[in-house]
Amino acid sequence: MEWQPTVYIIPFVFSALLSFGLFLYVAVGRTHLLDRPVVRMFVALTFSIAVWGVGDVFQLLTTDLVAKRAWLVVQFIGAGGSTLGLLGFALAYTDNDEYLTSRLFGLLAVEMTVALGLLATSPTYHQLYVVAVDTALDPETGLVMLDRSLGPAATFHVIYSYALIVAAIALLLRAALRSEQFFRSQSLAVVAAIVVPFVVNIGWFVSLGSGGSLDYTVLGFSFSAVALWYAISRYSLLAVSPVARKTVIENMQDAVVVVDQEGRIIDANPAVQALGVARPSELIGETAVQAVPSLEPVLADDEPTDELSVEMDDGTRHFAVSRQPLESASAGTRLLILRDVTEQRRIEQRYQRLIENSSDMITVLDANGRIKYDSPAVEGVLGYEQDEWVGHHGSDRLHPDDRDRMVAEFDQAVDEHDHSSRHEYRIRHADGSWRMFESFASNLLHDPVVEGMVLNSRDITDRKRRERELERTNERLDEFASVVSHDLRNPLTVGNGYLQAAKEGDMEALSVVEETHERMERIVDDALELARQGDAVEQTETVELAAVARRAWATVETGDGVLRFDGGGTVGADPDRLRRLFENLFRNCVEHGTTDEGAVTVTVDTEVDATAEDPAVVRFSVTDDGPGIPTDQRERVFESGVTTNDEGTGFGLAIVESIARAHGWSVTVSEGEAGGARFTFELDGSAAR
Repeated sequence: MEWQPTVYIIPFVFSALLSFGLFLYVAVGRTHLLDRPVVRMFVALTFSIAVWGVGDVFQLLTTDLVAKRAWLVVQFIGAGGSTLGLLGFALAYTDNDEYLTSRLFGLLAVEMTVALGLLATSPTYHQLYVVAVDTALDPETGLVMLDRSLGPAATFHVIYSYALIVAAIALLLRAALRSEQFFRSQSLAVVAAIVVPFVVNIGWFVSLGSGGSLDYTVLGFSFSAVALWYAISRYSLLAVSPVARKTVIENMQDAVVVVDQEGRIIDANPAVQALGVARPSELIGETAVQAVPSLEPVLADDEPTDELSVEMDDGTRHFAVSRQPLESASAGTRLLILRDVTEQRRIEQRYQRLIENSSDMITVLDANGRIKYDSPAVEGVLGYEQDEWVGHHGSDRLHPDDRDRMVAEFDQAVDEHDHSSRHEYRIRHADGSWRMFESFASNLLHDPVVEGMVLNSRDITDRKRRERELERTNERLDEFASVVSHDLRNPLTVGNGYLQAAKEGDMEALSVVEETHERMERIVDDALELARQGDAVEQTETVELAAVARRAWATVETGDGVLRFDGGGTVGADPDRLRRLFENLFRNCVEHGTTDEGAVTVTVDTEVDATAEDPAVVRFSVTDDGPGIPTDQRERVFESGVTTNDEGTGFGLAIVESIARAHGWSVTVSEGEAGGARFTFELDGSAAR
């Protein structure tokens, strides 16, 4: 095989290499995009053009007729493939993927297959395609050229191919006319890349009658390669389909901005006007942070914001930003979707302010019972910082006696969709005390906005205290009614009996009547006092415990009894009610502790807080040296009407317990070290009856 190297071949070699380079630029550099039809068709198109160019170069380099005919077949394969590839690319680019079927392209390739067979067969048949073929020396270039004239099959094939090319150009022009400036420029660049070699090829076909005329179509592909490369790099040719964009992006209410790796805007829909942009179409090709300064925090390389606030004439508008890379574009290209959430944020702020200013405490728990959120009310209600308990189990701040019950009810509520219920339990205050709460629970774990169990809680400690006071008041009323109906009935019956005896002449019976009247008066007085002592003490003052005890001792008929003190200190109490407490205690000690062996001795001893600056009493007791209280009766001595003395009313110790409870204290009875009864008062209320 002989070769004819000449400088005339160099432009053809350069054009073939340029076409092959464009093929590699897409096929190798865009392998991650090959799943897209438009990219696959583009690869097929550029590869076919490269094959066409290689066949043309070697056909020109050889001088032997057989070799030239062989490379002519290669040229034909490249030309046919580029025609079908161009049509496929146009269909994919204009979002007509439904026509990209193997059946359609198989039918379109039938004619080309027949023409190729005619060209490659024996002279008997290929004359239908090429009437005469030989070699001849071109006097202008000095090249041995193919001297040929086309037959009817070749003419039909060329016209058929031109029809497919014109259809592809029509599709691209239609897309260009319907697109905005950016995609119009993109589409026109593709059209220009096709039209230039197409026109050159038409010129060669028309002038083919000159016999050995040189086909410059391959040189036209040099312009095509440059135009297509420019469309890819400048207009992101393979990134977004203009027709798909028209039907989807243009009608979106959310603002859409596509920014390439260099920070330039390569696409923007009309909704970006919400960002204060007057003409969205003018943004294409501009640097994003310069054209739309408000996008700067969104495009920041380090910690970009997920929400954007833009100052507008009608106020501040808020946008939620969705940011993601475009796999269908070059590396670094980002798609920004900005959703206007101004109204949503306004509603959220409204409810946030309602929550922040609500006296009720809002708590959100996850499915495991961990606290996700505490409203600001937790600071005023429980004394904790708002986020102090976030991440901790809510059960950790419950009273131990309520914990198991509430955990069980919580687990049950988690399993029930749309569960709602009411609960009462105790929560530890930051100061260590326990507060009673009422909570309304709602299961919103499956709500994508909340994703938690919501508790609306209210401190009902004072309400519960008032309820208990009301219950005690009712109990005291019942007790008073019992006294009137029962305890007064016995002395009244006795008095009536002796009164009848006095009427019959036994005047000594009047003294018994007098005693029963006095007893009835004491019962009424004690019952009234017990009823009045039930209210909780609202205000206290610091008083000397010993001083109050002495005043109480002085007002009680103690006979030869002796009052002793072991220690001293102050206590916060209502002075008058504290004195009544001592009076009833002392009266009880004298009445029950005085024996035939002598008068009673009563001792008041105290225990103070050693760590405090002031000698504040935390516990005090009153002890007598009498016979004491039998063990089996100690549990009942604080009940109304219970007494071991026939002369007693049975209300004295009930009054003592009522006054202690009104102060928040507890009182227990036990045996003193030397016998007798010992009444112990715990001022922090920790001891139980």
